[in-house]
Amino acid sequence: MVRETKYYDLLEVSPTASDSDLKKAYRKKALRLHPDKGGDPELFKEVTHAYEVLSDPDKRSIYDARGEAGLSEQGGMGGMDSQDLFSQLFGGGGGFFGGGGSRNAGPRKTKDLVHRVHVTLEDLYKGKTTKLALTRNRICSKCKGKGGKDGAVRTC
Repeated sequence: MVRETKYYDLLEVSPTASDSDLKKAYRKKALRLHPDKGGDPELFKEVTHAYEVLSDPDKRSIYDARGEAGLSEQGGMGGMDSQDLFSQLFGGGGGFFGGGGSRNAGPRKTKDLVHRVHVTLEDLYKGKTTKLALTRNRICSKCKGKGGKDGAVRTC
């Protein structure tokens, strides 16, 4: 017997809904509520969390037996980010329905550079600009960053 129905109500399904019914209901709600489509971000997060719980058989049985309190006792409130779950279901990346491929396609993002610059309040107020000289590593166009034996490629 189901103790709470909040998550089922959020997805507008019955407690006896199958996995495929849950997925269909989540997709429908997620498309409508997604912040990029002008939906409510908070409600989107709630619906995503509800789907995350109900789509996992272990979490679902705990939720059905003990409700949300049972999940927090079991540490079930964690999980993946709502954007990651949305990306996983809809293919992520470029298109809304997965036409864009993996999120990791394209150039990799490197770590941010942090450089301390000492300025006065007057410099900030006047909008003073300063040039910085930085060194950075770049991938060699000859060996494509794979390296080479001594003497193999002279430009590396």
